[in-house]
Amino acid sequence: MALKDIRNRLSGAASAASGKVKAVGGTVAERAAGASVVVAERAKEGAQMAAEAQIEARKKKYAPVFREEYLAPDYDLPNMIVIEDEDKRKGIDVCEGAIGWLTRANGMEILHLYHEFVDESGLVFHPLPQMDAAYLLDVSGSGRFVNLECLFAETQKEKMAELQNVAYCLGAKYCRLETYESLEEESVVRRKGKASARKMGAVSASATGEVECGGTSLEERRMLFERDFSGSDKPVRPQLSWFKSSKEVNGLIDMRCSDSFDNEIRGYTVEIDCRSVATLSHARATAIDAALKGLKISLGLSLKEESSRESRQKMSFYIKFQ
Repeated sequence: MALKDIRNRLSGAASAASGKVKAVGGTVAERAAGASVVVAERAKEGAQMAAEAQIEARKKKYAPVFREEYLAPDYDLPNMIVIEDEDKRKGIDVCEGAIGWLTRANGMEILHLYHEFVDESGLVFHPLPQMDAAYLLDVSGSGRFVNLECLFAETQKEKMAELQNVAYCLGAKYCRLETYESLEEESVVRRKGKASARKMGAVSASATGEVECGGTSLEERRMLFERDFSGSDKPVRPQLSWFKSSKEVNGLIDMRCSDSFDNEIRGYTVEIDCRSVATLSHARATAIDAALKGLKISLGLSLKEESSRESRQKMSFYIKFQ
């Protein structure tokens, strides 16, 4: 082989080797650059996911309720609502544009509704929507929310009005409603003319009339109403709400509206245990008291005590037809 050919081959091999080195070097550089881009993108995605997780955590913490969520047909409206000032959540990013927020206290879900959204909410607050007031869905089925401050007083009025309507629809000439309540831990002595109730050796009450002996037999009676009507022989079966499950009231209606026999009823007294038409059960009243305490909402009264007092009461409803 000629020396010239050998030199040409060696030169070609050197060039090829140099090209391969450059190619390998370029591939490594490209791979390194690509890896840097991937790392940067993943870091960006990680930061975005962390930010989203932080926002979700803040949403879970503050539990804002937005207009579109509230107005959705399948929105599950809580039974208790507190009307709030919008400024309480002002400056919290996840609460921007919200109409209120949700909390859970003592196992109860509560909607804190901004006062500014009350008119748009479509809800009825009785007697009036008031800032910082707590409302409970009316258990009689009216659909309105009643201020807890006056819940027992309002339901008492509703029960009275319902019984008056019963008397009117049945064609009564006269009706009277009284309540009486057993006074606990009282010692009573039977006397004619004047009776005294003693507790721990001190006279605590006196009344004209006659009382029964016994540890808890003293009763406090109160007239709620009495009404006179012209009377009618064409009774109409009334619609019932509070007393729809009362056997006594339904029995009165059935007797008056029955035309199966001629023995017309002239007068009737219905004794109603208020526990059968309770505004709130003792357990629910206790739970609401605890929930409000946890939210630092003061009512100025104890629902538990109001429920206990109501459970000791009975109603005496007298109705006369002739």
